[in-house]
This record gives sequence, C-alpha cells and structure tokens, in this order.
Amino acid sequence: MNRIVLFVNSYASVNSISGGFTEHEWTRHTFGIRMLSKISTGDSSVTVNLSDSSDRISIWMYELSDADHFYGSDTGLTSSSAFYSASDLPDGCVSLIGVAAYVQGNDNSSAAWPSGYTHKGYVFRDWNDGAVKRVYSTSAVDEFVSGSVSWSQKLITGLPSGTPNYAWAAGTWGPNPDSTPPSVPANLRLTGMTPTSVTVAWDASTDDSSGVAGYTTYINSTEKGSTSSRTATFSGLTPDVSVTIQVDAYDYNGNRSEKAELVVTPINDTTPPVPPVVKVTALAAGKITIGWDTPYDQSAVVSYGVYLNGTKKADQTGRTYTFSGLTAGAVYTVAVDALDLLGNRSAKGSRTVKAQADTSPPTVPGAVTVVATSKTAITLTWNPSTDDNVGVTGYGAYLGGLRVAEVPSRVYTFTGLTPGVTYSVGVDSTDELGNRSARTMLQATTLQDLSGAAPPYEYVLYDWDSHLPLDSLPLQNVSFEITLGGTGMLSADIPLYDAAYTIGRVAAATRPERTMILVYRGEQLVWGGRVVDPQDYDSETGVLKISAEECIAIYGHRYVAFTGPRAGTMADTEMTWLLEHASSAADRRWLTYEGVASTGTPVDREYRSEDFSTILDKAGEVAAAPGGFDWWVKPGWDAVNDRPRFILRRINRDEPPDTGLTLEYPGSVRRFRRSTRRGLATRTWGQLRIPDGGVLLSSVTRTDLMAEGWPLIEQAETFDGLTSQAALDAETKRASDASGGAKQLFEFDLAITPDVRWWQWELGGKARVVVTDHLYPALPDGSPGLDREMKIVSLKVQPDSDEGELVTVTTGEHTVAAD
Repeated sequence: MNRIVLFVNSYASVNSISGGFTEHEWTRHTFGIRMLSKISTGDSSVTVNLSDSSDRISIWMYELSDADHFYGSDTGLTSSSAFYSASDLPDGCVSLIGVAAYVQGNDNSSAAWPSGYTHKGYVFRDWNDGAVKRVYSTSAVDEFVSGSVSWSQKLITGLPSGTPNYAWAAGTWGPNPDSTPPSVPANLRLTGMTPTSVTVAWDASTDDSSGVAGYTTYINSTEKGSTSSRTATFSGLTPDVSVTIQVDAYDYNGNRSEKAELVVTPINDTTPPVPPVVKVTALAAGKITIGWDTPYDQSAVVSYGVYLNGTKKADQTGRTYTFSGLTAGAVYTVAVDALDLLGNRSAKGSRTVKAQADTSPPTVPGAVTVVATSKTAITLTWNPSTDDNVGVTGYGAYLGGLRVAEVPSRVYTFTGLTPGVTYSVGVDSTDELGNRSARTMLQATTLQDLSGAAPPYEYVLYDWDSHLPLDSLPLQNVSFEITLGGTGMLSADIPLYDAAYTIGRVAAATRPERTMILVYRGEQLVWGGRVVDPQDYDSETGVLKISAEECIAIYGHRYVAFTGPRAGTMADTEMTWLLEHASSAADRRWLTYEGVASTGTPVDREYRSEDFSTILDKAGEVAAAPGGFDWWVKPGWDAVNDRPRFILRRINRDEPPDTGLTLEYPGSVRRFRRSTRRGLATRTWGQLRIPDGGVLLSSVTRTDLMAEGWPLIEQAETFDGLTSQAALDAETKRASDASGGAKQLFEFDLAITPDVRWWQWELGGKARVVVTDHLYPALPDGSPGLDREMKIVSLKVQPDSDEGELVTVTTGEHTVAAD
C-alpha cells in the first residue's frame, strides 16, 4: 500500500492543502514546516493555498511503498541539537527528515545528517528589501529501517549569528506488523428490554498482537459509538419493530473484526414465563441435584430463583443446582421460578423428594392390554406404576426387544406395522434417575388387509427439541392443508371425556411451540407441523381443539442474518446458506433440502440491514433468478438417525414436473368450484438482461392479498429494450397492475376411491384439468370445453369426514401474461 509524505515549508501561513492528507507535525516559524501524509489513491497533484501570494514556499514529496502504518513522528525549533527515536519497527520501514530555516545575511549553512540518512537536496529563495534574506529547506531519507531508529545531533550548521532557529520534523512509516483482526465478539445476547429500548452484552474478544482496544456498536448498520465495556443500551426504539444489533472489535493497530449480530424486537412484555419443569438428576444421602428446562417467554428468561422448602437459596443463570448438607432420608420440596427481561417472574415449578440415594426401579406397569388393532397399528394401555421417591416419569414402549418410544402417558399406538402379522409388544416404567422396571410383554396381531384400500391415518406427537416421540393420539375431526410456500395448517379435536385421554397424556403431547405433530398414511409420513394453540376448550362438549402450523411456515418466521455484500453464488449453495442462517442447529435436524441443483448461473445477492425478510421471501428472490424454482416441504424419514425429517423440495419454475394427475369433471372429480378473483397473481417478477451479460430483477408483491391468505401465485415477465433498473421497476409495476383483472382458482373435490394417493403428487407440479359442463360446454368437435394444464398450489385433506376421506386439490395459473 503506497503512501505520499509531504514536507510543506512556507514563509506565509497555509490556508489549505488538498487531497485528504493527515497532518502529523507543524512547527510555527518565520519559515515554518509541516509534515503530512496520506494513503495514495492515484493522486497526480497536490494543491497548497497560502494566505498571500508569496512564492517563498518549498514542498518535498515522497512516495513510500508498503507503508500503510505510521510509527510516529516529532518536530522542534532549535539552534542546536534535535532529537528523534522510534522503536519496534518491522523490516522495510522508511524514516524521513525535513528542515526549514530563515537566514538573514550571508548563508554558509550546510546539512549534517544522522548516520544512515541520505541527503535528497536543498532549495532556497533569496530576496532583498534592505537586507539579505533567504528561506532555505532540505530533507533526507533513511530506507530499509528495522528494529529502531534514534538520533540526537545538530542538523544545520553554519547559520549566521543572529539567525533564528531552524525548524525540523521527522517521521517513520512502514508495513503494519499486525494485520490480524480481533476475534468476533461472542455470545451477543439480550440482557434487558423495555418497550422502547434493549440492552445487550457480549463476551470479550481476543487479539494475538496489540490487544483489543474497544468495541463499536451498530443498530440497523448505523454506527452508534465505541466503548471499552461489553454492554450497550439502545433507546428510542419503536415497540414491536425488529432491529438488528451488531458489535465488532478493533485492536490498537486499527484492525477490525467481523460483526456479531442479533435481531431483537422490543415489546411490552407483561406476561411471566411458563413455570420451569423441574427434574431430579441425582440423589445421595443428604444431597439433591435438580435440573430444569428453558421455559417459554415472550421476551427472554434471564435468571432463575432456586428454593428449598419455600426459602430462596440462589438466583442464577444456570439450569442446574445441588442442595447439600440435608438430612439423609428427609423429604424436601425443591422449586424453581424464572425471571424474564422485563422483571416478570413465573410461578414455581416444584418437586417433593427424599434426600437419599435412589437405585430402586418403579413397579411394573399393570393390566397391560391391547385395546385396539388395525391393519398397520396396535394400541396398548396399562395401569400406572409407582415409585418410592422421585416418581414415575414415563414408560418405555417395546416392539420386540427394541424400545421404540418413551411416553409420559399410559397408552401407546405402534404404527407403520404390516397387516396380518403377529408382534410382540410391551411396556416398562422408569423414574427420573433412569431406574427402569421389569418389562411386561404380550402378543398382538394386526388385521388382515383384504380391501385393497389405502392405509389408515395415524397421528404421532414428538418433542420439538429432543425429537423423541411423546405419544400417539387418535384425534377426531382432523383436517389439514399442504400449500406451496408452506402456510398450511392442521386442526383436530381431542375429546377429553374419552377414558383414553388422561390429563397428563394430553398435557405432554400439546405443549405450545414445543410439540410437533406428524401425520402418517400407513408407513408414509405425509404432513408435519408444530402445535401452536392447544387452548380452545369447550366444557359442554369436553373437546379440546388443537391447531398446528406447517413446518416450512415455522422456518418462515425466522429472520435471515445480515452478513454484508456477498459474491454471486449458485442456487444450491444459496439455499444451503439460507437454511444455515434462518434456523438454529437444533431446528436444522428437522430440515434438509433436495432437488436444488446448481444452474451454472450465479445468483447475486446482497443482504442489507433493512431487508431482514423471512427465509421464504429470500428464497423467493433466489427463485426469481435464471433457473429459479418454487418450493414446498415434503415430509420424509431420516433413516440414519431414525427420526422424522422435512425436505425443502425444489420445483423447476420453467419446467414444473408433470404429476400425471388428470382432474376430470365429470369423472374423477365429483364437484369443482371456480373462484373468480381480482389480482390472483400475488407476486409479479420482472427480468431484464443487460448488454454486459448481467441480469436486473424487479418484483411487485400484493401483500394485501397474501395477508388475506391467498396462495402464492406468481407471474414472471421478461422485458426487452429497457435501459435501467427504474425502467424495469416501472414496467414490472405495469405488468402487476395489468394482472389485477379477473383471475381464476379451481378447487376440485375428488371422488373417494382407494386409488386417490394424493401424497404422491408434487405441489407446484402440472395437472391436466378437463371440464365439460354448462360453464364449459363441449366444443363442436366433441372435445371438452376446458382442457389445459394448471399448477397444483395446495392440497386439503379431511381424513375422517362423514363421507370418509375428502381430498380437495386447488390449482391456479402459473404465469399470466400482462394485458
């Protein structure tokens, strides 16, 4: 990195110097000296403006290579010795000296340079306004300095008696010995919140050379200041509006780390956290160790209170605690509550336990009974076990010698079995410390499949964090929808008056935001989502209604982190990046992708702080690039880890797959509805290829329609003859307005037959629609009134309607030409 160094010596005062130079030294004198420098940016000249038109000025200019670091300087005014030193210099430094003098009378002066310095010349200017006067300047350079430079001597000799002192300046520049930035501030976290402010903290960064000098904070990429502490408060925020907090570290050599980032939303949180679920993790004589989960809260839990027999023993951030010094064998009540950012404190989660070692298992489950069998499932029930201390925490369900599930309730359904096969099934019990009872096993045979019909439905619930099965509930009045873009929902009833539904079983299987419900069709996993609202209860009917949100919509609620400008990437690596930045490591165990093949055409993206759109919006931008795609989530099974998985499935937009499905009325369709709506195209894309080979993109999104729950129907337009992004934006807007005319969605109710295997159809794929009726009468040649390909945008399934299984297929236009 080249640097320009200037010595500006002038008789008149200097008003300005062009070009963004930094002034290192300035000594006032009749003929003063200034020393300045700047990193070269291709400069070809420098302009110095004086306070008058005197030509008594000299400028020495040096260009130094590999000199991005300034190691120090000094200056002075003397008639005798000058002194200068610099140390800790790497190889390749350059040291410069400049001298300026004002002489009256005869000038017999000469320069005496320190050892190693090379004289680079001198200049002078004489004039006479009644006395001989001269202004004189000179300079020298010492190249290839390392280690240190130090000198102390008289630089100018032979000046006439009575001549004012000479002015001097010296400095040293060279390569930066430290080009490594500090580590990124770790564990950036929310530590305080009000409706209009947030407080964050972070762990210390480290630096391998000069040390960390401080931290700079940002909000929405705007710098807010620097600090030596590791906490910052941002005020004046808008309630319920997300902001992005960033922090980087810098060292004493000016190196700056990458930014740590946190997206937060200030809210008026008046709701306490959910009470912690306390578990006993170890017992000994006079000692009890407990642990607890991270309870749900609207903002964030910041600490926990730990209690013994109602007396607080600790306030802490960790989620484990050991009570010691207790009376061996005595019974104690241990409890934990949670405190959130806004000071709301939860109710206590508590346990009663003896302070003694516990190696005794619970009793064996009693009255194990097969209460139901189907072609692919066997349901067991049993009486509760008991335990002499910490209590029974669950039951293990066994298929043969394999424990296939741990459940908290006293009923379990083995699914995915083969019709007409005898299985060995059983159950044992376990307490909180892992002591396990003996196992009770019995034989049960699935029903023969004599109908040739499609396999039945099963519903299994999993814990979101542990990915372990909780239970299988034979739900009633189930309906669910799978949509392109992932906004489908499931609703179902749990009839609590049924003896099979114990309160503990329902509570374990319907924890809001913590329970995943999976729908099976025989052995095929066909739908999955997270329970979001198990609160709608009717005491008259005894029915608890639950709803769940489709898996991809859950990811759609997460935000993509800001990383700054990024180079062009391929569609497959872009989707990988989106998944990594839009989900936590635990969440990614649920989600993978397939079919996102690289197109060979880079997808240029720059994520800005003001974006922070959801992953689905970002995937939409990627999809709009050449070779773009639509997406949906296809449930699948992770055979390696033996657990469910959801596959982000790519569908080529230019050539969507042919599902092979024909929707014919009359025929396979028993009823259809055509919805005439305005502005069915909820998003319009414009694309313009520019002469240099690049691609400009523009989009218009009808957020009003999408907010009303309209499906994501997109149109893509390619424009020629435009010359700018503004022109493309205008044309895309025109196309969007033109698409606001009457458009159509078709909903087809399928005739109920064993052959309707809807789970094999691909959302986004092509289906042939054939209709002949009064609205679309047959053509003169006898062909159907309507016969064209449409795109499948959603599937609605009602497994247990009064008529049996009902399937509704919704189709729409993929591309609508601008009128």
